[in-house]
Amino acid sequence: MKYVCTSALLFAALAVLSSSATAQGGWRQWDIYLVDGSKLLGTPLAINEKGRFTHAMGDKEGIKRSKISYLVVIERDLPPAPEGPVKQDLVVLRDGIKSFGAVTFRDFKFSEGTVLQNGKEISTVNIAYIKFAKPKRTVQKKP
Repeated sequence: MKYVCTSALLFAALAVLSSSATAQGGWRQWDIYLVDGSKLLGTPLAINEKGRFTHAMGDKEGIKRSKISYLVVIERDLPPAPEGPVKQDLVVLRDGIKSFGAVTFRDFKFSEGTVLQNGKEISTVNIAYIKFAKPKRTVQKKP
């Protein structure tokens, strides 16, 4: 009986500890899927003064947006991940609602902030995925 109670307490403790994916600082974690197929962990995810995504404290260089395929918050019970390329940026909310249009980040630090899309503000608390459209290539004119 002693081992059953100990096992039950251990199981309950593990369930509580694994119920949320927050980093040591208390912020939410994000997976960053790059266009080359690799993945980084954003703990915390932010945007620096150069407009690049940073994925850790002290990450001064950052990642260009054009190198990122999509972002996903690390939480349970998310809707299915978006598949395939998109012509416009795609935001998928935690309830599965999708919206397309250019995405701009406002005051995005410590994995939280606001996304502007189609004139609407969306809190990152409500977002499951942000998939970026493939950047348009610019052709340089010859002088």
